[in-house]
Amino acid sequence: MQTNGSKALSVATRNGSTSFAIAVLAVVFGIVCSRVAQAQSADVNAERVSMDMMLLGTIDGTRSAGAAAVWPQSMYELTKASSDSSDAFARYINAYYGPAILTSAQTDGMEFASTSNGRFRGLSLNDGTARFQADAALMIRPGVTSDDVMSEFFFLLRPSLRFFGSLGNNFGYFLDLSNGAKVAGTSSRIAKADPTLSRITKFNIEDSAFFDRYVGYIQYQSEWLRVRFGREAIQFGFSPIDNLVHSVNAPLLDGLLIDVPYKAFRFTMTHSGANGTDTAGSAVPTKYIATHRLAIDPTHWLSIGVNDMIVYWGRGVDFAYLNPLAFYVSAGLNTEERNTNDNSLLGFDVAVRPVDGTMVYASLLIDDLSYSTLSDTSWQGNNNKFAYQLGATQVIGDRNSSFRSLATLEYARLDPFVYSHRSMNASYSTFNASVGYDMQPNSDRVALQWRTWFTPRTSIRIDFDYTRHGDNILDSTGNIVMGEDPRYPGSGAMQPIGNVGGDMLRGDGDFLQGNTFLRGNMSTQRRVQLWFSAEWFSNIFTDVRVGYTNRTGGNTPDSFGFASFEIRVGY
Repeated sequence: MQTNGSKALSVATRNGSTSFAIAVLAVVFGIVCSRVAQAQSADVNAERVSMDMMLLGTIDGTRSAGAAAVWPQSMYELTKASSDSSDAFARYINAYYGPAILTSAQTDGMEFASTSNGRFRGLSLNDGTARFQADAALMIRPGVTSDDVMSEFFFLLRPSLRFFGSLGNNFGYFLDLSNGAKVAGTSSRIAKADPTLSRITKFNIEDSAFFDRYVGYIQYQSEWLRVRFGREAIQFGFSPIDNLVHSVNAPLLDGLLIDVPYKAFRFTMTHSGANGTDTAGSAVPTKYIATHRLAIDPTHWLSIGVNDMIVYWGRGVDFAYLNPLAFYVSAGLNTEERNTNDNSLLGFDVAVRPVDGTMVYASLLIDDLSYSTLSDTSWQGNNNKFAYQLGATQVIGDRNSSFRSLATLEYARLDPFVYSHRSMNASYSTFNASVGYDMQPNSDRVALQWRTWFTPRTSIRIDFDYTRHGDNILDSTGNIVMGEDPRYPGSGAMQPIGNVGGDMLRGDGDFLQGNTFLRGNMSTQRRVQLWFSAEWFSNIFTDVRVGYTNRTGGNTPDSFGFASFEIRVGY
């Protein structure tokens, strides 16, 4: 089996700034389209209550163990969830989505600047067949960053528009447009405090004063089928902290999603365009990432999933990988080009709820496997690259109360060169960030997360983690050390001997010497972050974020702290 890949962080964006005037025109267009299109899914970018409710339900036993393993959930699932009037989280979802809920009451035509379920809505319509809603929001975020050299104030401003609609219960669309401005501060420092901004080329790399983001898709959905084309956050896995295959915090991908949940089974596939650069900084042409997930919940307390992934580039859409029933590892071995350039990976995960309120989960990702060299510690054993994840999470508090807590302890390890690939352009990444777990290869991490909900939309979250990482060995110019191939002394062949597998974007040189875990210039990182989020009044949200990171050793020792206060009015 041949495989390889790459890793990630937060939610991302595109280049350029979306004109606010265009956004207004888009809303007008959405009003027209609302007569011919339909229902969205949970909006994880603006509200996490639905995700929190599903997660708590899988742990406390009110839902099957795998109910929250694929995100986002459809409006069918939200409609069912919101029907439980005894659950504070369900009541919030019912009020938040209002006319979009499939069982909601009809309106008297198109309503402008109306209030329903205690929430203000810009435009809303539900005539029994067509549903439509349009809203605006304004975010203001002052903050400060500090390191060993200086402290700096920053100030961000971001207006946004969102509209979605439906026709019947099956056809739908969703679009969220935002156009932000950096009033004060240095982009690279702000991006370290908000990883979602680090994925915006114009903001982080070009140091532009403007930044934008959009989420948008059209889709068909029913109780047992969802076919979506567009851009939306995706998650595969059981961990409340992060996941190996698809992370909800990764840069957003544009593409096709097919999701088939049926009783105890669930099949999900994606085929998306990705963005990448080669070692010279040039854009990788036509890079694609495709994934499959097949899961089964044989009992209410057990869920098992199998994932396979492929990364390919330099050609158009490959129909062998567009096949929902293809096995990517086998398809990738069919031709010389695929075998050489494409990067296939395989993953397994399981979650067990031994008692209601407690869940234990584990994941294994295989990025290259050779049975004959599994125990070989020389360079010949380098064709075996794995990632591991093991965690336990515990719910504290009564399931019918909004005051609840969730504690999660997790260990994750990525072997050298995991997520990378020898052709480098085929790393499991987009915007130079991982699609999966937020950690570089040749690293391991112990993470602890504590969350407490005071109301469904008021919570505090504290994250602690300790990470060890083997950095690549660099020369005085910051490039990987080159030298004679150690396998062929005297040959004069120069190879990247300083590459110890510590960068998902550099997979070359993985067979030069034994890939000992944490080999290289080792660093240790300690990080603590606090996030308090609240909705004090309907449509008025605040977020306080404070964080500190201390990294010693390695190529870039650093101490960095930040604090920010965000207020958002609208949605």
